Amino acid sequence: MEIRAYAKINLLLAVGEQRADGYHEIESVMQSVSLFDRLSFIRTENKKIELSCSRPYIPCDDRNLAVKAALAFFQHTAISCDGLHITLQKNIPVGAGLGGGSSDAAAVLRALNTIYHAGLTSSELETIASGIGADVAFCIRGGSMLAQGIGERLSPAPPLPSVPILLVKPAFPVPTPKAYAAFDIYPKQSKPDSNAMLHALKSRSVPKICSCLANSLEAPVSALYPQISEIKSALLDSGAQGALMSGAGSTVFGIFQSFSAARQALKFFPKRFGRCFLCTPIKGENHRFDFSINRT
Repeated sequence: MEIRAYAKINLLLAVGEQRADGYHEIESVMQSVSLFDRLSFIRTENKKIELSCSRPYIPCDDRNLAVKAALAFFQHTAISCDGLHITLQKNIPVGAGLGGGSSDAAAVLRALNTIYHAGLTSSELETIASGIGADVAFCIRGGSMLAQGIGERLSPAPPLPSVPILLVKPAFPVPTPKAYAAFDIYPKQSKPDSNAMLHALKSRSVPKICSCLANSLEAPVSALYPQISEIKSALLDSGAQGALMSGAGSTVFGIFQSFSAARQALKFFPKRFGRCFLCTPIKGENHRFDFSINRT
């Protein structure tokens, strides 16, 4: 079996105070985009869960969310694992604010539900997902969602129109704990308005949507990594209608009105800033079980 795991961007991320358990309350409007990792699965007979990855610097033990997801699936379902090998073709950058690890974990849950005929509903998969990582439940559904709590409370949001999105990932990652620690000591700012973003998305007006782009973590993280502000300014100067750091960073995305403008910008950014990806929004229902089964 082979399955795709799609990246996400945060069109809005409003961060609240830190809770007693160490997490922060958030409100986030998230959107799946067409950049994806590819995972394939082979059942073995060695009683082990094994992961191999195309990127040698990525851990392949239970530090990897894909392995954690497999372990959580078998524990939740009480299905005996006769042996499983997962191959991860990694395309989504790490430490980028694009939810790559979370999406890989969600893809594992969806795939194993099919491979082992577990019959779990999407809601049951999301219950498992919420114990793995904050964004994993969103990645089960994908598409456009408002996430609340610590990311586990999801409700549908109007989809982002089919616009070109340029992702710019600088050479450095931003560890999520470091981003939130920076937020905790940064001077307090006005909280981004998720309702305004939802109304803008409903209007399908790209200028209105871009005017509502906001991320509570952007200013604190940019204070630590000034290149994030530089990338954002360069995207706007290159014709992006709006630009924002995604999640905890370090990726900054720009929303363009036309593919010709986005492709022109794409010629410039890799030489100056690092890895770039031109992508589009995707709908959750269209990719939730987007896989093919390979039999050998």
